[in-house]
Amino acid sequence: MRPGTLMLAAVFALAPAAPVRAAAARPLELRDLRSIVNVADPQISPDGKRIAYVVRRADYDNDRYRSELIVFDLAARTRTTYTRERSDVSSPHWSPAGDRLAYLATPIVPPETRAAVPGVPPARPAPQIHVASVVGGDPQTITTAKGGVAGYSWSHDGKWFAYVTTDEVRNQKAIDAHEDSFEVVGDAWTSRAAPNPAHIWVIAAASGKARRLTSGTWSVSGTPAWSPDGAAIAFTRSPDAYPGHTLGSSIGVVDVRSGTVRSFGAGEGPSYSHDGRSIVFRVPSPVAATQTDIGLMNADGSDRTTSLQRLDRNASGAEFAFDDRAVIAGANDGTFHRLFHIALDGPIVPYPMGKISTNGDGSVAHDGTVAFAGATGSDPSELYVVHPGGKQPERLTNYNAFLSRYNLGTNRTMIWKGDDGVTVDGVITEPAGMVRGHAYPLVLIVHGGPTGASLETFSGLAELMAARGWVVFQPNYRGSDNLGSHSMRTAIPHVANVAGRDVLRGVDQLEREDPIDTKRIGVSGWSAGGLMTSWLITHDTRWRAAMTGAAVNDWTKLATMSDADSYAWELLGGGKPYASETTRALYDAESPITYVANVRTPLLIMTDAGDQRVPTPLSYEFYHEVRATGTPVEMVVFPVNGHNPTDPIRSEDRTKRWVEWFARHF
Repeated sequence: MRPGTLMLAAVFALAPAAPVRAAAARPLELRDLRSIVNVADPQISPDGKRIAYVVRRADYDNDRYRSELIVFDLAARTRTTYTRERSDVSSPHWSPAGDRLAYLATPIVPPETRAAVPGVPPARPAPQIHVASVVGGDPQTITTAKGGVAGYSWSHDGKWFAYVTTDEVRNQKAIDAHEDSFEVVGDAWTSRAAPNPAHIWVIAAASGKARRLTSGTWSVSGTPAWSPDGAAIAFTRSPDAYPGHTLGSSIGVVDVRSGTVRSFGAGEGPSYSHDGRSIVFRVPSPVAATQTDIGLMNADGSDRTTSLQRLDRNASGAEFAFDDRAVIAGANDGTFHRLFHIALDGPIVPYPMGKISTNGDGSVAHDGTVAFAGATGSDPSELYVVHPGGKQPERLTNYNAFLSRYNLGTNRTMIWKGDDGVTVDGVITEPAGMVRGHAYPLVLIVHGGPTGASLETFSGLAELMAARGWVVFQPNYRGSDNLGSHSMRTAIPHVANVAGRDVLRGVDQLEREDPIDTKRIGVSGWSAGGLMTSWLITHDTRWRAAMTGAAVNDWTKLATMSDADSYAWELLGGGKPYASETTRALYDAESPITYVANVRTPLLIMTDAGDQRVPTPLSYEFYHEVRATGTPVEMVVFPVNGHNPTDPIRSEDRTKRWVEWFARHF
């Protein structure tokens, strides 16, 4: 997030002030968000005595994020820092005995040892597995994989690692000679080389020579899972190396001794039970393929059952409890992300989280103690623990206590019905000191995905808007993943039309129930939220201003140029755009670009220069079409690759421009 606070403060001063009941702490400003600390990857030791986690902070002087690996001792209530000032530490995992801690990080290379080529920056080292002893001493670098390490796991005896790494380029000599053309198959428009598959290797935990286990034109993704006896490793098998080909992922199991691979049917994210008899995994819902249910099967692939699908939420992860009588899974549920205890032959019981949402899934010790990173409406990220039988989580850290000094808005959930009677919900953020009888500007922030959800958790963007005296509405339109498969299914294949009507009905209800200034309503969003923004301004003229970021303005182009092309096929009912005249007509009917001549709302468009997910040309096309109508439109491009800016300075710049656009028009 970037300098420019003085300019922003001046804009805020020009915005109409909302009345408040009494003087309070000062409003939040953009620069205040620089102090936010993110807690990530919490992993509790097997005995439940320690929690390893990563703390991430923004470094604006160097435009990067720095991370530290920290261990919290639950008995002593002390914190020990294992790494300092690293920009890339992640994925801590305890050894089965709890005496060692592994993590991913790039090796520290002294500047004087790096190859110095004039005008060419030194190559960034790839992340490798490192291991530290809990009794102290220097960490040991275990792997030296040229392609770096993605997912990895300990064997149950603590003697081995299995890890996933990308295959080396086979024609490197030709590439060095600039014979580097490649054939397009399923590549995104930003591709500069044909993709290489990733495969599983094993290496001794005490370091040594790595041994390759799998190979082929197909690819491995995610984290490999050892069987308790160490004889096999289960993994997610993708049909090829193209990341957009998400359809067709299956569960593979490789024999560690022979390298023989067997396929156990559709699914992803396998994990063994502690007795080695069963595998739990995630699998597309038979009701709505965009929702991921939980599947269960025997370790030999037999007796696949759908009994755990009764959770009916989009599972973000699933693993066995230590007694193997239940599965623990995380999922969005309404406007919170919760952890669930799913008994194999009994009830589904949510963990007692109250108003806390988990940031990712929890980590479970042998005694059932659960550690997780959590967020509330006033704190974006802290470390929590839930003890067996506990009635509420215990917060262990207070990194973001500084936010209590500011006059934050208040979050609440609003529920309404779509025009076909299906229930949807969303989050309202009201400015502090809101007074009934005064009309407040309203801004919509529409989430992306669309398989995601807006939750009752701290949002820096929403809080900055609430600090200006605006009401903020974050609708969970159809296609969101927080209300079950039926809700998701009813959005397919009319992914823009149905969802757009949901949002409009939510705005109508908000106008009836809350003190909204109907002449100052704005709409905004990124990615699928950008799609919804573009759709809404082509179908309704109530908006005072709009910001559409990395928007899916044309489904046909997304389905043919994106690195997630098959996801577009799923959302549009499974058909490819050129399969028939019917499917082509459907793609056009759900694309905002078809209706762009209707835009009358002043519009800001933002995108990255090299967006592989929602191709940048979609934004350029929409910009020029809107400009041709005579409607005021501006476009800002961040000169980086990726689906959105990820460095601190450009991320802050995006937020600043987002808020300022509405301040200018309100």
